[in-house]
Amino acid sequence: MYAPYVLFGYAITLSLVLIGFVVVRRSMPELRGIRPLSMFVLLAVISVFLMTARDQAPALLTVALANILLLIGPLYFYAATAEILDVRTRGIRWLLALCLAGISTEFWYSLVHSRILVRLLAHGIVVGACFAAASSLLFRNSDESTAIPARASAWFAAVMSALQFAWLSSPWLLHTSPSFLHPDPVDAAFSYLAMVLALAATGALVWLSLCVHRGELQRIAQTDSLTGLLNRGAFEVVLSRDVRRCQRSGATLGVMLIDLDYFKQVNDSFGHAVGDRVLRCISTALVNRIRPSDVLSRYGGEEFVVLLRESGAEEAQSAAERIRADIETLEDLPEGLSLTASIGVAVSLPGESPDELLLRADEALYRSKREGRNLVTMYRSPRRGSAVVVLRP
Repeated sequence: MYAPYVLFGYAITLSLVLIGFVVVRRSMPELRGIRPLSMFVLLAVISVFLMTARDQAPALLTVALANILLLIGPLYFYAATAEILDVRTRGIRWLLALCLAGISTEFWYSLVHSRILVRLLAHGIVVGACFAAASSLLFRNSDESTAIPARASAWFAAVMSALQFAWLSSPWLLHTSPSFLHPDPVDAAFSYLAMVLALAATGALVWLSLCVHRGELQRIAQTDSLTGLLNRGAFEVVLSRDVRRCQRSGATLGVMLIDLDYFKQVNDSFGHAVGDRVLRCISTALVNRIRPSDVLSRYGGEEFVVLLRESGAEEAQSAAERIRADIETLEDLPEGLSLTASIGVAVSLPGESPDELLLRADEALYRSKREGRNLVTMYRSPRRGSAVVVLRP
């Protein structure tokens, strides 16, 4: 078997992958990890092409430089993994130090004292360590939305690392002198398996990057950019799901609409920048007040909405009164401002749609506005009049 022919085919394959990365980067520049992954593939392409010219070019290029590029490439694989997961590369310094030691070894034992076994040992240690570090990042930082591609990437990287270290300890490597141009079946099998695993790990990382990007787009679509809370559309989806669940189980839930009183005067007097800071402060206060099971959303402008799960009329009314009092006594607002809020509350009824529940909460909110603001109004039942107004203490 003549290795350069096989390596040439592998280099062509990597070149096609690299072209695909260029297209992806131009069409989706916000996709994380593609740039370092492109460098990983590019270095592999250059290295493999250099190796195919071992009979025609000096050893400085076809041996030393080619192997050094193969040592540097896995660092970019590790960097791509950290970028996709958006985590700190704490182990990069150790990997860099290990890579520099490997580069020195490659230079010395390629150009000064030709020792192929020593070069193979250096290569296996550096590459195995880089893929092991990447695998560790993937196993430790995956979440439910990216579990499958993250674990696939982690396992490919882990097997790649294990293959390198297993190769280092194999009796074949320690007692024979491998021939690059005419490898025996064991050497050839190891090389081809390493190539396949490297391509598989790269493809799995691209899959992970696409999943992470899709998740980010979903979060952006569901999140209010100013406060970081759910937006109105996302809240209505959650409300519809919970209302259906309550209709099946017979449980009840509450909806609380909160409107900041005279908020337009804040924007008119201090500007929209201060108004935005106020809204962020209010949203933080609301997050700290509601239960972990409740759902908070910015409903529009200066209006917020809270979904109170497993709440009856008394629990919802008490929660609304606490929030009203908290907003009234909030002291860390910008420009020393003080605000109050009007709140409307409604509790789900059997057979009621989400829109009808929101409409009753909205009617209760406007009753609070008409009665003088800074009030909580509880919409009891359509059959018992419009609402019962709970005045502030």
